[in-house]
Parts: sequence; structure tokens; C-alpha cells
Amino acid sequence: MTDSSLLNNFQNAITKLPLWIIEDEPAQANVLQHSLTKRGYACKSFYSGKEFITHLKTWDKNDDNVIMLLDYLLGDMNARELLAEMKKLDIQIPFVIMTAHGDEKIAVQLMRMGAMDYVIKDKLFVNQITKVVQQVHERIDTKRKLDQSRHELKLQADELKSLNKQINHQKLQLEKEKIKTDKLLHNILPHEIAIELMEKGYSTPKEYQSVSILFADVIGFSDLAKKSHPIALITQLDNYFYVFDEIVEQHGLEKIKTIGDCYMCAGGIPTENVNNAIITVLAGLKIQNATKNLKYDSIKNLPGFRLRLGIHTGEVVAGVVGKNKFAYDIWGDAVNVASRIVETGEKDKVNISESTYEIIKDYFILTERGEVMTKRNIPIKMYFVERLKPEFSADDKGLSPGRSLLQKLNIRQGIKYY
Repeated sequence: MTDSSLLNNFQNAITKLPLWIIEDEPAQANVLQHSLTKRGYACKSFYSGKEFITHLKTWDKNDDNVIMLLDYLLGDMNARELLAEMKKLDIQIPFVIMTAHGDEKIAVQLMRMGAMDYVIKDKLFVNQITKVVQQVHERIDTKRKLDQSRHELKLQADELKSLNKQINHQKLQLEKEKIKTDKLLHNILPHEIAIELMEKGYSTPKEYQSVSILFADVIGFSDLAKKSHPIALITQLDNYFYVFDEIVEQHGLEKIKTIGDCYMCAGGIPTENVNNAIITVLAGLKIQNATKNLKYDSIKNLPGFRLRLGIHTGEVVAGVVGKNKFAYDIWGDAVNVASRIVETGEKDKVNISESTYEIIKDYFILTERGEVMTKRNIPIKMYFVERLKPEFSADDKGLSPGRSLLQKLNIRQGIKYY
């Protein structure tokens, strides 16, 4: 490819920068300007260093970039001195050094000072300067493209960093929400059921052959509600139920729900336990004992609550109901019987059905009540649980099981019976 073809391709690819010729010989400057103008460059000549510096003082540095063709030896200063003056003005312009034969060492030194190239003034000087200017343009254009690419990469990196920060923040928020959701599920549902819901999105109902259902009902609550301040009454009820929750949790039972002033829990679900009847009766004794001893000085004009408490052991189906507000519940005839047991109970007593009696009779002192007629005129054989038998009790009241009973029944040692 000829030099002319190279130059044409270059002209098509790159927008030419203006050229400033700083040459103290007007004839030489005119030859350069004429030759370069023919090749499409906008040229301006300066015939002394002082003239050029004066121009720079009024030049807007934000204008288009330019390239200097700088003669090393000017009439009033040399290139080193001119560059020093430019530095004082905080101006940097890409430049090519033009020097005579024998000054190549000086040209190399100026290259180290920032010159992009140098040209020796000889017979082929004009043709040579055109090629050098073309190469300088290419280098400037390449540098510009590289700088632009670096800038774009930096912008992309900053954007990616910002995006990652947003993603990490959202991820952290999701993790926090998941922890809150998991905690909420574990608070309102049994652990096994909560895990099943989180893993599958649903929970399958399950049949249980032996579950002990406990109901505790506040005696005279309806009458108290008619003559007591509602906030004070509900606050006191909440205090009682809080204590019941602690006892139920300590004994490994599952709280099912509260229905007004009625508290409901069950033993043997969702994890089956052959000793659930004994454990549920122990919890019932603790609930009655705690209720008799609870006092709230801050709540005035309200007597302490007293309970009827009933327990029945039988078959149930347990599972989760609801779409958005999950609730773990139990169903079956055993639930209905348990509700009849509590209705026919007496103050401060733990009233149990015959099915529960048959399981626990060897460990507790009981009082037989015979067949008691329920509201629907259905007779149910019932018993009052007085306390643990002395040989199985760890305390004088017969509320806490001794070590021998715990070992004999293989009851979980982690449950606190106090």
C-alpha cells in the first residue's frame, strides 16, 4: 500500500487535530504549513517562543486538542525553555520535536520530557513530518479510545459494584425477613410442622391414636366481664395465660389455642409420646397450683382467677388450617369429650376421664367421681387427680415427679417439672 493510500485511510478513520507550527524560520514554517494543509490539516504558525507563549495565555484549554510541531532552537528560546514556560501555565500539549543534524541526543532527551516523536530536518523532512504527524494522531486516537474504554469499564464496574451492593442489601433484607418469618412460624406452629411448611409449602394432617387434651376454663369469667374494666380484665387474663404457656412449654406439651377465657393444649402431638397422659396431668396439677398462688397487686378491684380443668385421652387428627394465617389445630370426638370433662369440673381440681385414668392410675392419688352427667345428658365416668403418689413424688405437694418415675417412664430429662 502506498503512502498516499495510508494517508487516505487514516484521514477517513481519524478526525485530524489542528497543528501548531512553532518555527522561527518563516520560509520553513510556510513550507510545512502549505504541505500539511494540502493533506487536510488546519495549521497555525508561530515564529518565536514569546509569540507562542502570549497566544497560550489567551487560549482556552477547553478548546479542541492540538499537536505542536516544535523546532528545538528558536530565535528567543529553545524547546526546553518553552516547555518550562508552558509548565508554569499548567498547559500540556502533545508535541513533535524538529531538530537539525547532530542534535539527535537532544531530541531523545526531549522525548523523555514528553515529546511524542522527533524529526531530523533534512531533504525528506517535509514528507517525514507528514508520516510522523499521522503516527502521532494514531497514537493519540488509540490512547483516547483506551481512556474511553477504561472510563466505560470503570463506570460499568462502579455500576456493577452498586448493583452488587443493592443485591447484597436486598439479600440481607430477605434473610432478615426469612428469619422473622421462620421465627414467627415456629412461634405459632410446632417445630416439625413449621419445618414441613417451609420445605414443602404445605403440611399434611396426621392421625394420632393417643393424645391427651387439656382444657382450662376461668370460673365466673362472664360475670367478671360484666362488672370489670375490660383492659384490666384482659391484662390479668394475659398474665395467667403467660404462666400457663411457660408450664406447657416446660412439660413439652403443644399449646393449641385460647378461646376467650378457655386455654387449650395437648400432649403427644406432633411428636408422639406414650407417656403424654402422665405428663399432661402433671402440667394440669402445676397450672392449678400456679393459678391459686398468682397475685397481681397492680391490677386492683379484680379477684384472682380460679379454674376448672379437664383432661381426656383419645384419638385425634391434627394439622394446619388456613391459607395466610396458619393455625395448628386438632379434631375428633376426643376433643368434644375433653370439653365436657372441663365443663363438669370443679374449682382448683384436675378432672380427668376414664381413658386418662386407666393410663395414670398407678402413679397418682385419685378420687373417683363416678358417672357425671354432662350438659347433653351423656354420662361420663370421671376422676379428680389429687397428687402424685408419695413414692413417685419429689416434693411434699406431689406436683413434681421423682427420679425413679422419670427413669421408669423414660420421660425426657429436659422437661422441667416445677
